[in-house]
Amino acid sequence: MRIAFDGVTLAFGRLVVFDGLTVEFSSGRSTAIVGSNGAGKSTLLKLAGQFTEPDAGSVKAFDGATELLRADFRKRLAMVSPTMSLYARLTGEENLKFFAGLRGVGIDDVGGLFERVGLASGDGKKFVGEYSTGMAQRLKLAILLSTGADVWLLDEPGANLDEAGRSMVLSEIERAAGEGKLILLATNDPIEASAADERLSLTR
Repeated sequence: MRIAFDGVTLAFGRLVVFDGLTVEFSSGRSTAIVGSNGAGKSTLLKLAGQFTEPDAGSVKAFDGATELLRADFRKRLAMVSPTMSLYARLTGEENLKFFAGLRGVGIDDVGGLFERVGLASGDGKKFVGEYSTGMAQRLKLAILLSTGADVWLLDEPGANLDEAGRSMVLSEIERAAGEGKLILLATNDPIEASAADERLSLTR
């Protein structure tokens, strides 16, 4: 799997976020997208996932030499971001099964997924409205893991997590890259950035 940016330009009014950006990301690698607030880290992830169209240039996804249609590419990616909303009146387990079901994925071992992201077995029976911000972030990561996606787009994945939680995120990223997944993470955390295989620095 490859995601190729070719001469990408994007502006919001007079604010030019990207001006002729050309870069390629490949499977089996994690890339940290770093830069000051407002440099375009989250926007780059949206472009990579084809959620946002550039003003000029192109963003294409390839499986080998074959360009993937947007609909086919979307089926193979998953994203975790601060704007991802969970359902407060559903339990953690119900949220997990709901989002996995949207992808046509059945989950046989909910407890195993919860344990993997550092949630207690009983947390799955609690309403998400009762979750702390850290628990909610762990649940988002459990949802990501449940999809089996080939491409991970992670926007501040360690946000609201303690040291153990951030270590879990780094371990999962390393494992995923080892399994041949393509991982892009937008981060201001120097530890997350240094743990990635590659780094792309954005400047304003």
